[in-house]
Amino acid sequence: MKDNVKRIATGFIFMVVIISVLVLNNTIVDTVFVTLLSLCGIYEYNKCFKAKDMHPIPFIGYIGCLAIPLIGTSLDFNIKVSIGAIGIIIALIYMFTYIVIKKLEVNIVDIAITMFSIIFVPFMFSFIKLLLMLPLGRVYFLLAFGCSTATDTFAYEIGSKFGKHKLTPVSPKKSVEGSVAGIVGTMVVCGIIALVTNTYFSTNFNIILVVLMSAILSVIGQIGDLAASSIKRYCGVKDFGKIMPGHGGILDRFDSILFIAPLMYAIIYISNII
Repeated sequence: MKDNVKRIATGFIFMVVIISVLVLNNTIVDTVFVTLLSLCGIYEYNKCFKAKDMHPIPFIGYIGCLAIPLIGTSLDFNIKVSIGAIGIIIALIYMFTYIVIKKLEVNIVDIAITMFSIIFVPFMFSFIKLLLMLPLGRVYFLLAFGCSTATDTFAYEIGSKFGKHKLTPVSPKKSVEGSVAGIVGTMVVCGIIALVTNTYFSTNFNIILVVLMSAILSVIGQIGDLAASSIKRYCGVKDFGKIMPGHGGILDRFDSILFIAPLMYAIIYISNII
């Protein structure tokens, strides 16, 4: 009972934060929001692998998070790419020098884990800001988090009560019934969001395409959830952190959005179907 209360209370605070980002509609707020998510995520990621007696280099991950404020600046795209490439080269030189200084206390595996942290956390989170920068960014942001929240909620509630068939050994508590409920629930929720925005905010979404897209994103979100679970299982930890009581850490709560936001941005940017 106490865990459920914590989960609901944390969920309420989470919704307040999301609504605040939506309503304030401010680039600085967006940047701070995504950067803080990334910084917390890198901390949890590094802590997780340290529990496995590995030695990721936190400094590199944190620097990677600070690249997020560059998104949306007036810098030319080629300049941004060049800065990124130079940053990667410097990071690699720094890390291999670090191996020498530490006399192999840090090794090539630790470097690989560190480099992956940049891709898995700040790079993936940066697509939230990219979504927010689109002409209908607030609505896309709402749809993305609608997909994530609906998938998690329906999968958890239905799976815990009616789940009988195990989905995967990666996360033994997840069930096929919960997975299907997450997909169906997400389709309904996102369909309603699209209908409401069409009616009251003059958007012109194709409801059928939104519903179909939400089904795909729900599946991708569940893969993101399982990806995070596989990391935790490998490192032998239950949760990435405790910053969100009842949910775990930032990476526990936002694991699905890590995969949903990039794919949603790609779908919108490439095809412009909704």
